Amino acid sequence: MAGDEMGQVFSCQLVEQKVSVIIPCYNYARFLGRAVNSLREQSYQNWEAIIVDDGSTDNTEEVASILVGEDSRVRYVRQRNAGTSEAKNAGIRLAQGEFVLFLDADDLITPNKLMAHIEHFKKSPNIDISYSRFRYFEDVCEDKLFTKLDLSSIKEWSKVIDGRYEVAFPVFVKGNNMAIHSAVIKRSLVDKVGFFDVNMRALEDWDYWLRCILRGAYISFLGDPTAIALTRVHPGSATHKIDFSNYEKVIYEKMGVEAARIHKEGDERFYAFIKKEIDALKRKRRNRLFKKKKGELQGRILLSGLSDYGELSAIAREFGLLNCFRVYLGALIKYFLHDGDF
Repeated sequence: MAGDEMGQVFSCQLVEQKVSVIIPCYNYARFLGRAVNSLREQSYQNWEAIIVDDGSTDNTEEVASILVGEDSRVRYVRQRNAGTSEAKNAGIRLAQGEFVLFLDADDLITPNKLMAHIEHFKKSPNIDISYSRFRYFEDVCEDKLFTKLDLSSIKEWSKVIDGRYEVAFPVFVKGNNMAIHSAVIKRSLVDKVGFFDVNMRALEDWDYWLRCILRGAYISFLGDPTAIALTRVHPGSATHKIDFSNYEKVIYEKMGVEAARIHKEGDERFYAFIKKEIDALKRKRRNRLFKKKKGELQGRILLSGLSDYGELSAIAREFGLLNCFRVYLGALIKYFLHDGDF
C-alpha cells in the first residue's frame, strides 16, 4: 500500500472509536516489547497502550521508556507492587478509549484482532463484550498453538455464547470460559461494573466476567479465525505459582452477594434463574466433595460413638441430610462388620 493510501486509512480510523489496551506488567520486561509490537502490527491503528508497571524489580521501566519514545500511543505508569487487579484498575482510570482490552505483558494478539472486534460491535450495537478464540503457545514457539494451558490439546472446549445471563451464566458459573485478552469490552460496561477486586490475586478475570454477566452484559462470540488471543506458557507465569482453590471459594461467595443484590432490586425472574443455577452448582460441588471425604466422615462418626448429635448435625449442614444418612449407614455397617472394634 502506498504511503498516501496508508495515511488515508489511518486518518479514517482516527475518527473511529479508540481501543484502550491495558498492559499490567510485573517483571516481564523480556516480553513487554513483543506484546506492544503485537499492537503496532494491528490492521486497526486507533488504539492506546497503557503499560502499568506493578512495582517491577527488573528493567521494565527502561524497556517501557523505549517503547514510549518509539510510539506516542504508548503510555507508562508505575505503581507500588499491589497485584494484577490493582494494575488493571490503574489502567482503567487512565483509559481514554470507548473500548477496553486487557493484555498481560507476556501475551499477544493477532494482527486483525482489534479490527474484527470493532466490526463486530458495529454490526451488533447491543453487544457489551465481544470475545474471540484464544490459544496457548510454549514461550517462544508462537506458531504451534493449543487450546489448553497444559499444551495437551487442539480441540475446542470454550462454549460459544451469544446473549445475556440466560445463556452466559450457566456456562461461566462452572468456570472461566475465555482468556482475558480474548475479550474487548465497551467502556460503558466497565463504568457500570466497576473495578477489579484488589483482593483477588488470581482468577480476577473470571470474577470480573461473572460480575459483568450479573450486571446484564450481553456477551457475543466473534468467530473470525484471524482474531485470536495468544497466551504464552512459561515457567515464570503466575498460573504456575498460585493456588487457585481459595480464590474460587471467594468467587462463589461473591455470587451469593450479587444474587442478594438482584433480589433486593426486585428482578424476581433474574433472581430465580441465578439462584437456581447457583443452588445446582452447590449441590454438584457438595456431592463431589462428599465422595472424596466419605471415608473420613465415616471415621468421624465411628470415633464419636455413632450417636453424637453434634457431629451428625455438622455433617448434615455441610453435605445435606441425604448424604449424612448415607455416610451414617456406611459407618453403621462398618461398625457391625468389625463387631464394634474401633
